[in-house]
Parts: sequence; structure tokens; C-alpha cells
Amino acid sequence: MHSSRTAHAAPRMAEKRSKILAGAREVFREAGFQRASVDVIAARAGVSKATVYNHFSDKKALFVASVVEATDELSASLAACLERPGGGVEQALRAMGEKIMALWLAPPVAALYRQAISEAQRLPEIGRMVFERGTAAIYDAVAQHLARWNESGALRVDDPPTAAITFVALCHGDLVMRMRLGVLEYPVDQAVRDTVDRAVRTFVRAHRS
Repeated sequence: MHSSRTAHAAPRMAEKRSKILAGAREVFREAGFQRASVDVIAARAGVSKATVYNHFSDKKALFVASVVEATDELSASLAACLERPGGGVEQALRAMGEKIMALWLAPPVAALYRQAISEAQRLPEIGRMVFERGTAAIYDAVAQHLARWNESGALRVDDPPTAAITFVALCHGDLVMRMRLGVLEYPVDQAVRDTVDRAVRTFVRAHRS
């Protein structure tokens, strides 16, 4: 009987935790860590304040958990969008660059980076986590593709990790900075295509075999 109650309680606990994290992500995004209130998070999640503290020891633990959840989603999106691209090198680079930028400029990802930047001094582990699971993961995935193209002779890339950082920076252009400052004009599809096209042409010229 006891094991049956425990089995039924586990899904309810997971559902409440999910609701709390969803509410927390909204409130942290709107108010930032310092001004966010656990009372408001509880109300947004539709649970009591006591329930929040049953799942998370304090506001910092809740903030870290919300960032972990967001970075896990970012990692999953990265894995999906940076699978081996098809076509010739320029076509593949262009497709990869556009996917990277679509992900980077997505509102949830933009909000995640803004949070990490605003809280970096107070919670440096947040910045490290977002960098490792987001930015560094993109660099690693791009470097793997560049290494394969170097081995096949399609490109000449002596240092794939460094070249990957260069390629991603070229794809950013001024779009990422404008997005983070809130001055990026939407829709951005054509701006992304133009910026990535310039990035690919510049990169290929530098690394043509």
C-alpha cells in the first residue's frame, strides 16, 4: 500500500517541480535574480510558497535549477541543429551558420544569456554553465565539421577549434550584440542570411584548400 502511494506521489512531485521551474523562469526573465520574489514565483506556478521550499532550499537554488533546465534545452536544440550538414562545403557552412544564428537569436536563448551576463558577478557558476553548455558546445560541434573537411581536403583548417570560434564570430556579425541590447529589428531572416553569407565567403577565402 505504501509503495503504491509513493508511486503515485512521484509524478505529482515532478509535475509540481516542473510548474515551479516554469514560473521561476518567467519571473527571473522579467525581474532578474535580485528583484525576483519567491512569493511571485509561487503564485505564477500556482503553488504555495511552502511547496517551492519543499523542492528548492532557497532562491539561489531555484535560479540555478532554472538555468540548468534552460541550458539542457539549449544543448538538445544544438544537437538537433548541428547534425552533419549535407551538400558542398559552402552550402553546408551556410546551413550551419543560419541554424546557429536562428538558435542564438531565439527569445528564450537570448533571455538565458542576458540572465547569465546580469548575474555573472554575483553567481559566476551561472556564466560558466551557460558558456560550457551553449557557446563552447557550438564551438566544439563546428570544430568537428571543420576537422572532417580538413581531412577530406575540402578546406585547409590547421586549427579547427580556433577556426570554429572565428566562423561563429563572423556569423554573429552585429546581430547578437544588437539582440542583447534590445535594438535588433524583426523579422531578422534576411539579415541573418546576409550576415551568414558574408561570413561563409570570408571564411572560405581564408581556408580554401
